[in-house]
Amino acid sequence: MVKRRKQEEIAGILEFAGRTSEDPEFKDWMADHKSRNGGKLRVSKGATGVRVMFSKEADMEFWQDRSNLANGARKAGAA
Repeated sequence: MVKRRKQEEIAGILEFAGRTSEDPEFKDWMADHKSRNGGKLRVSKGATGVRVMFSKEADMEFWQDRSNLANGARKAGAA
């Protein structure tokens, strides 16, 4: 018997430095993604933070924009 592995299309990968999968803000992002019926995500530990693989290009762009806004708010709060 031959085992087959399912090959998934990956639109892209983003790594969120300084965040973990247990980060409350990241958990909110995951819950929002599920509520919007977003594409499939794979979450793993990256070199500098949590790494997310996306099956849809639109999801990846949305997460990138969200991350940029959050980082901008963090920097403004620190200044």
